[in-house]
Amino acid sequence: MKNLSLFLAAALLAPAAASAANFEGKLTVSLTGPEGRSQQLSLSVKDTLTRMEMPGGPGGANVMIMDSAKHQITIVMPQRRMFMIQPLPAPGAAPAAGGAAAGPPRAEPGLEKSSATEKILGYDCVKYVAKDNGATTELWLTDQLGAFSFMGMGGGMRGGPRGPRGGGAAEAQGWERLLQGKELFPLRVVSTSADGKVSRYEVISLEKQAQPASDFAPPPDFQDVGEMMKGMGMPGGMGMPGGVRALGGG
Repeated sequence: MKNLSLFLAAALLAPAAASAANFEGKLTVSLTGPEGRSQQLSLSVKDTLTRMEMPGGPGGANVMIMDSAKHQITIVMPQRRMFMIQPLPAPGAAPAAGGAAAGPPRAEPGLEKSSATEKILGYDCVKYVAKDNGATTELWLTDQLGAFSFMGMGGGMRGGPRGPRGGGAAEAQGWERLLQGKELFPLRVVSTSADGKVSRYEVISLEKQAQPASDFAPPPDFQDVGEMMKGMGMPGGMGMPGGVRALGGG
């Protein structure tokens, strides 16, 4: 999938865990990487499910469905009428075999509330700041949309040179963990690395509405690539393309 790395970088900000007041609806997100390239993504959210769409080529949009309850991601390939399912490690899980060796524990960054406020898309937001290993992340959060927690995938918005294909992308960001379980919803996140590179995530449209369950599963007539490979006597499943493994933390 073309531009898969940028597509996957947005996944770290995908809603992952339901709460009593969890957001359900549609988002349009603008994601700008440290190289200055921007991409818009369409997200649909329901309970523990997030569907992400990015405009593709002639075959149509690229689709990824993340299920935080099952810790898995479904990649749908409309142009091939196929899909594949891959596991995602639970936050804090040990690296997969062959992955980078675990280093010393990272210090947990603090999430500091500032006095700065701004109305974004009609919602009152407060700026919070998290600092981690020389990087600074500004989060504009509202308490008017319910919870928006994270899969702990890390790396995509760190703002440093190690992007989704880089070796450091597997490290979960501390501010993700700090937001888990809180009724805070980020409408803008600006991350500046220690060397001054900036990444930006911003919700540019938002609509609260019930989402049909059918949007969070592959079409019933699409072929399961993993099952097809098993039928050919090959190991089930496929290696994640691009930087999926790094983004998943394995």
